[in-house]
Amino acid sequence: MSAYGNLLKTLINFSGSKLSIVAEEVGYDVSYISKWCNKAKLPASKMAPNINRTLANHFSHEILKHEDLASFSRQFSVEATPDSLNSIIYNLLKENYKESSREAANELNHSEAYKTRVLSLANDVYEFFNHELPNTLMSYNEPVEVLCTLDICRFINENNVDLPIYPMPNHEINVKIGLDIKKLMEDSSNYLKQIYYFINSHSYLSFDFYNDALMNNMNTIIIKDHMAILCALDQYNRILTATVITDPEKVNQIYIRVLPSFRAMDLLLHATESDEFYQYGYRTDFYSRDNFQIFLAQGFEFLLPVECWDSITYTARERDKDEFMAHLVAQLQITWEEIFEKNSMDFFVLKSSLMKYIEDGEIIFADVVYNMTPDERKLHIQKVLDITKNNPNIHFYVIDDEYLPSVQHLLHTSVFNNRKKMFLKNPQRYHTEIGPHFYSVLSDQIINEVSSFFDNLKSHPYCFSYDAEGLQKFAEKYSSLIYRMIDLSALKK
Repeated sequence: MSAYGNLLKTLINFSGSKLSIVAEEVGYDVSYISKWCNKAKLPASKMAPNINRTLANHFSHEILKHEDLASFSRQFSVEATPDSLNSIIYNLLKENYKESSREAANELNHSEAYKTRVLSLANDVYEFFNHELPNTLMSYNEPVEVLCTLDICRFINENNVDLPIYPMPNHEINVKIGLDIKKLMEDSSNYLKQIYYFINSHSYLSFDFYNDALMNNMNTIIIKDHMAILCALDQYNRILTATVITDPEKVNQIYIRVLPSFRAMDLLLHATESDEFYQYGYRTDFYSRDNFQIFLAQGFEFLLPVECWDSITYTARERDKDEFMAHLVAQLQITWEEIFEKNSMDFFVLKSSLMKYIEDGEIIFADVVYNMTPDERKLHIQKVLDITKNNPNIHFYVIDDEYLPSVQHLLHTSVFNNRKKMFLKNPQRYHTEIGPHFYSVLSDQIINEVSSFFDNLKSHPYCFSYDAEGLQKFAEKYSSLIYRMIDLSALKK
């Protein structure tokens, strides 16, 4: 009810007037008077002065007739006299009409500004999800929280998201998203790769993946405070239509209703920052186990020569001003020396990553971005040969990513797995300051499937296996060439 309608209704009740009499006085049907009182409708602006004057005449006459002047003054907090009553009522109606008109104009502007859109054409749906929505997320100047109840497995396979490259945002974007764990298990090799590519193509976003058991029929995407998208899916789980709501009040009402579906107990994969990752000794516990599978997408920070440890510690302490990280590096030096003596380790390394390491020597050890000197790189190669000779349980698998041209640009997140615990490391985070440092995998089912995936990867034609003997033969054949490449890289700087 508007301020004007509330006042009009109060005056009608106070004066004991009937709606039919008021309607007759102003020359309108009684339904109009009822709408003015109860439904936030207003008289036309051109007619309002005459209507208000007529109403003031009627109400003042009725109040004086019933000798209610004193009661009127008390109820409306005015000092009315028989001569001023008509003018007071007219001014009350006039001022409340102005206030209600402003409110109506604001509501109209609000309605136009936050007009709900319905996307029903296939091209409109495609353009919205592949261009407009990502660009909208990039455009905000503050941290953004997103809820997505659409199952990521169905979404990335059925809706033809072509994984384009978008501009880097200047703010954190945190996305809680559903994952149908049963569907993933039906074709885990395919879905695990698709999810991995998806994470890589959006490395600047922080994803938390949840079992979608409580949300698999909601089909809703919410950008908190900004936008809600309600989707209708066809029988193939493709988005048929999308309703886009931008009214912040309605958006947050939907957000409040949907958020409880993302339960902590259903969390499968969690975006993690360094502080959280190291707080409870996760990394130390990870390396206290055995039977490792490690996929490195950038550099090779394992089996380091003793000559470079002090330099890495110094870099953490002096360049990065991170005493905690300097202490952690020293701890890992001791831990890793014990691990590499006898533990079973499968290293999966991209051929392109090895070539880049030979050229620039960049590794990311814990959180320390460090460039190995040419001499340190040569010592590193010798250290690898020495350790693998003494520990036959260490194997290398070089993946020739030239065999994978369509996804070569989506292979830059490292995977660390010991078949009991698993985490992912996002190297790009250390150069962009946007996105998560790590992902912790909390699902035993996913860990088991990833373990099987890497076991099966060994038999692929683009994956070349090297045990200790194979490494020695390779070194005998190519070490002089590799050393020359390292020396040449130093001359380029």
